[in-house]
Amino acid sequence: MSPAANPANLVSSRSRSAHGALAALLMAVLAIGSNSAQAAPWAEVGDRSLRNDIEILHARGLIDGPITTWPIPVGFFSALHNAQSLVGQPEYVQLAAQRVLARLDGHNNDGQPLHAAGTFRLSSEPNLIRDFGDNARDEADIRAGLDYENERFAANLRVGALSNIDGDGYRFALDGTYVTALLGNWQLYGGYIDKWYGPGYTSSLILSNNARPFPKIGITRNNSTAFETPWLSWLGRYQIDFFVGLLEEDARDDRNTGVGSIRISIEPINGLELTVTRVSQFCGGDNACKPFRAAFGINNTDKDRNASNDEGTFEIKYTYDFNVVSFSPYLQIMNEDTGPFTHSYESHMGGLSWAGPWDQNGASWRLVAEYTDSRATLDAFSFGNRVTGLAYNNDQYTDGFRYRGRTMGFSLDSDSTLFTVSGLMLMPNGWTYRAAFHNAHISTAELAAAQASGSILRNTVSAQPVTVNQYEAGVTIPWQSLSFDLGVRYQDEQPFPDVGSQFNVEAGVQLRF
Repeated sequence: MSPAANPANLVSSRSRSAHGALAALLMAVLAIGSNSAQAAPWAEVGDRSLRNDIEILHARGLIDGPITTWPIPVGFFSALHNAQSLVGQPEYVQLAAQRVLARLDGHNNDGQPLHAAGTFRLSSEPNLIRDFGDNARDEADIRAGLDYENERFAANLRVGALSNIDGDGYRFALDGTYVTALLGNWQLYGGYIDKWYGPGYTSSLILSNNARPFPKIGITRNNSTAFETPWLSWLGRYQIDFFVGLLEEDARDDRNTGVGSIRISIEPINGLELTVTRVSQFCGGDNACKPFRAAFGINNTDKDRNASNDEGTFEIKYTYDFNVVSFSPYLQIMNEDTGPFTHSYESHMGGLSWAGPWDQNGASWRLVAEYTDSRATLDAFSFGNRVTGLAYNNDQYTDGFRYRGRTMGFSLDSDSTLFTVSGLMLMPNGWTYRAAFHNAHISTAELAAAQASGSILRNTVSAQPVTVNQYEAGVTIPWQSLSFDLGVRYQDEQPFPDVGSQFNVEAGVQLRF
């Protein structure tokens, strides 16, 4: 794939056009707002207890449709407003429904469309292993702003900063700023929105909240209703999420790289979710700017290389409820820019989740075992034949699938493995206790040698292979309009060039008035 050189003024023009398109969409969405009752547009990435409640309700058949594409629009939870659907359900299920509705209904009862909100997190050291939760991305991660919500429109403004505790390394952030609007059963959105693509609790290979959110505009279904035509109704409930974004960081080799994604999930039978995703990088820097070819060009061979950097996933998740305990195995396979079966350069993630009631008072628990492996195999399942440094690296887009120094998928980057056992206990009063053990093998000797020689193949977490065991515990305490979170972590080793054990503490508060 030979990139064509572009004049500097053309690159600048593309940048202005991309930013202008995003601004135009935001203004168009703003015009759709009305004065009807307010409600949150979706369930956002980052809240472990909310996700646990949603998974419990899905296992009991009270939420229909695929739930592995986050954020999950509010329309997916419409059946919960029918009180009859909860009759006869155990106490822990009824409490889960109440908490989900309370979170999504927001301030429906106060009659005010505008509310102040903020998130303040302090950490002695940002977590090496980012999971689904909302952990600090620096020693100080502070955002404050306003929320506006009604039945068809929502806007969040978040202005903040990331820095060291002493203020060094200050970076301005609009993370969490977005607008959304409902157009029939479609939700139009734009802004700096965290995404989580996949069934994993600790990792997503393709798109997670590991890196900061980049600006994007997109569209998704608000409700997962199935096709009415007999030809397609067999697909069951389905979800589609499409967006186009911009990696606009100044330090990027290929500045103003475009990102496009299409994700389709179906639930052909209750509890079975099948998903395919494709994410492409296009344009940017001196690369040939052919977005339509990037969108539709699926061939990528040595003789016919495409003009984009692509990743794709196939995912399967099955949930079965045994009336007392629910059981959910899942698998995510990521393909790197090649054919689907041979020379596919695939990474793998899989896990098992169990959940159920703790007692008769409404407490619930969840136990998860998950394994992630970003050491790419030459073919789909040729685990004895690995290819060094293929995950997240690319010879044309030399920054790879990374944004502001972190991979957009797996938190440990290329050629790494992570085994996690985690547990969560959610009490009737909303207190959430969590604990996790992580065994991480970061990078390999082969990748470290390539990285030392100046190759574009690299692992950004550690330049040398290292094994890290991390032990983590935490508690989240809701109180009126506030939510307090405290976490402690101990790891017996650190990524190169640091050495030795480390003990970290993280505290945060989320508020909405």
